[in-house]
Amino acid sequence: EETEELGHMDTYAEYKLHDDAYHISLCIFAATIGISHPDIVVETSTLSSVPPPDVTYTLSIPDNAIQTGLLSALQLEAIIYACQQHEVILQNNQRAGFLIGDGAGVGKGRTVAGIILENYLKGRKRALWFSVSNDLKYDAERDLKDIEAPNIPVFALNKIKYGDTATSEGVLFATYSALIGESQAGGQHRTRLKQILDWCKPDFDGVIVFDECHKAKNATSTKMGKAVLDLQNKLPLARVVYASATGASEPKNMIYMSRLGIWGEGTPFKTFEDFLHAIEKRGVGAMEIVAMDMKVSGMYIARQLSFSGVSFRIEEITLDEEFKVVYNKAARLWAEALDLFTRAADVLGLVSRKSLWGQFWSSHQRFFKYLCIAAKVRRLVELAQAEMDQGKCIVIGLQSTGEARTREVLDENDGHLDRFVSAAERVFHSLVQKHFPLEKPKREKATGNKRKRKPRGRPPKFPKHCVEVGGVIKISDDSDSDFEDIDSDSNSSPESLQDNDDVIFVHHINGPTGMLTGELRHGLLAKIAELGKELPLNTLDELIDRFGGPEKVAETSHREQRPEQIQL
Repeated sequence: EETEELGHMDTYAEYKLHDDAYHISLCIFAATIGISHPDIVVETSTLSSVPPPDVTYTLSIPDNAIQTGLLSALQLEAIIYACQQHEVILQNNQRAGFLIGDGAGVGKGRTVAGIILENYLKGRKRALWFSVSNDLKYDAERDLKDIEAPNIPVFALNKIKYGDTATSEGVLFATYSALIGESQAGGQHRTRLKQILDWCKPDFDGVIVFDECHKAKNATSTKMGKAVLDLQNKLPLARVVYASATGASEPKNMIYMSRLGIWGEGTPFKTFEDFLHAIEKRGVGAMEIVAMDMKVSGMYIARQLSFSGVSFRIEEITLDEEFKVVYNKAARLWAEALDLFTRAADVLGLVSRKSLWGQFWSSHQRFFKYLCIAAKVRRLVELAQAEMDQGKCIVIGLQSTGEARTREVLDENDGHLDRFVSAAERVFHSLVQKHFPLEKPKREKATGNKRKRKPRGRPPKFPKHCVEVGGVIKISDDSDSDFEDIDSDSNSSPESLQDNDDVIFVHHINGPTGMLTGELRHGLLAKIAELGKELPLNTLDELIDRFGGPEKVAETSHREQRPEQIQL
């Protein structure tokens, strides 16, 4: 225990506001006596060993927002240093930027809102806010409202037509993918990037926020990354804020942070490549020195919540006999399904079966994952109930919501459910329904692949390494079909897997063979339906129901629909 404690102390140190720096402004001084952050915050011991620069910037944020704790002392400190750094003009005549590397819980969103408010009060009424999802626009609006700045409107770029720059002052919210958006409507080529630049005007000196900025890390190899760099170059006076908890985790991913002034004219490194070579040559220690130098220079701040006092344990769950019976039944049925799939493939004479077994084993993996997760529900409810009886709040994390499976059943039953859906059953059912070898199996075509139209009058061409036998195109095992990258994630479905176009099944088999494979599939589906009566229901729905329904449980998933059980 002593060794672990020493290791923890060597890595992190409790974060303290640097009181000696706040000697210029009354408003700045208020930050040191205002309401502190609600939780203990730490920073790495290397960063804590160096102080930030003295403050020379005077805040315009109202005292009320400071004294009432709408912005904590930690958040105010980040706002002050960001705005102070924005007063610096680099040697290449571009305005310096600021990197917020705070972790979850410190409040990057509210800090960014504070920076926008500060600039709004200084007369800079327009700002750009880039993030990873359009849905985060509502979070941006909430953050502005929380610091009593609801008068600053937030416009979603995806709701504005191409070429329209009529939106008034406020925050233009967009995703990184929107930066590369294009339109050919009306015979005119329009781009989102030009639309943004037209809205900003060439002399724009407002705030540009790159939230979750690590999304632009491949700035030289992707359109999105290049657009981020292009935007910064075309608006040299903009006040750039980079916000990401993992923004500087690897030096090669810092290329889009051109406004930090670490490389370029007037620095030890002429180009980013020179900087990257020097850092990678010296390893992690060199990156820590860079971070320390960035903090001393006033361009970087990185804090995170402390895990001091947090305990952790693994709860081993004993399976009850009822679950063991269901598990064994499921294992036997999957073994039978493997035999039936093999028999059907043999009857059809399929030679290349990579596609078939790719679908089979990925579904097999997801089925038993759902089953194992469901096995934990009973004990989880017991543990949570015991903690709630002591007045504690329980947070439960899940790998999957099961929404896709529920939606499948709703579509099949015209929007009606008589019980919660079993995600495990639906995985099994979907595999057999869509991928069991039949006399007329559908060709698997990768979404997004464009196929050339065959010229008329020519006979159809067979793929390479194939022989036509009895109406079936057989492809040799050395075809290019490759299933090493099959995604077995809980949110993926068998139908989402992409098959290589070389694997083709021809619709030429009729008669007893087709009847046999159809009967095999029908019988297997009936057995799955019978097993489904005993399989556990969707874990998320089951948990919500056991804890008293939606009125007692706050669900923060991203699913669009939620089934609710009605007591008649």
